[in-house]
Amino acid sequence: MRAGLRRVPAVALVAGLIVIAVGFGPTTTARADDPTWAEVQAAKNDVKKKAAVVAAIETTLDGLEAQAARLGTVALQKAALASAAQARLQAAQQVYDVLERQTTTAADRARSARRTAASVATQLYRGGDPDLQVWLSGQSSGSLLYRLGALSQIGDTSSALLSQAETDEHQAKSLGDQAKAQAAVRNTLADQAQAAANVAKAAQQAADRQVAQTKAQRAKLQAQLATLKARSSALQDSYAAAQRAKAAAAANGATSGGTGLGGIAAGPDSLSPAGAQAYAQSRLGAYGWGGGQMSCLISLWNIESGWRWNAYNASSGAYGIPQSLPGSKMATEGGDWTTSSKTQIEWGLGYIQARYSTPCGAYAFETSHVPYWY
Repeated sequence: MRAGLRRVPAVALVAGLIVIAVGFGPTTTARADDPTWAEVQAAKNDVKKKAAVVAAIETTLDGLEAQAARLGTVALQKAALASAAQARLQAAQQVYDVLERQTTTAADRARSARRTAASVATQLYRGGDPDLQVWLSGQSSGSLLYRLGALSQIGDTSSALLSQAETDEHQAKSLGDQAKAQAAVRNTLADQAQAAANVAKAAQQAADRQVAQTKAQRAKLQAQLATLKARSSALQDSYAAAQRAKAAAAANGATSGGTGLGGIAAGPDSLSPAGAQAYAQSRLGAYGWGGGQMSCLISLWNIESGWRWNAYNASSGAYGIPQSLPGSKMATEGGDWTTSSKTQIEWGLGYIQARYSTPCGAYAFETSHVPYWY
């Protein structure tokens, strides 16, 4: 029956047609353990809410995993930087070691030069050859000139040794300063490399922990969602079974031929529910539908009318097998719409095609609302 038409007050089928307000037809009493539509809807809403939470946490998890991956990349980069810093540290250590050796060598040379210069100066004043008295007396002038020349050479040697000693001392001091500077560079590089590696590792570990916690939460929510889906599915199946049982009871209690509901006399095309279903099945192809649509159509009109041509809903005024509201709409298919199952079926199939494309589409819509309507 049409969505907006249920709210329209019941009207006369045609002028002069007397309709007795009667119930929809035989129904069965709901069992105490049958689920209500409200329970079915509540279960569906629970599933939707939980599914939304799962979807949200999936999005969050995607972001966290992406962040963890980025941090992992950063950690690798920091590790590479730390490795490079370690290489520079080793190079700096090697330079430092060389400078240390050079400093020690220069200091040794300086000490040796000073000792040599001191030894030469001491020898100038010792007795022996050359003789100091000979130099002072001027005897043996030729020998004296030789000795003076030797003395000059010894003085020059001593002076050169002292100069070399000073040079070595300066070099040793310079090399020592360079070694200290290189040691400071070494220590700074070592500290920076270790700090960078520690920060990157800590960030990655924190991200990994958050990912693990979120995955655990997702697994818990997914388990809850599965439970809710199972419960919702069971409730829907139970509810649908109860509705089918009611519709079957209504169909079994319907009459065919003779005087029907509302005192309307049957016509030549007033078919029994089984006959009406057979006719409808023969017409599916004309509307472009396969035989698989028949089960949906049977369920749909079982709920609506039990496939009775004279089914009348006193509360809304809907009439006929498809429960047209008002029933006079079916006059577009034929003037015998009040009694002809065929005319009612043709109108109903056309309505379904125009609004829902297929009987299964109409049935899906029908069962998604309370009270049922389409």
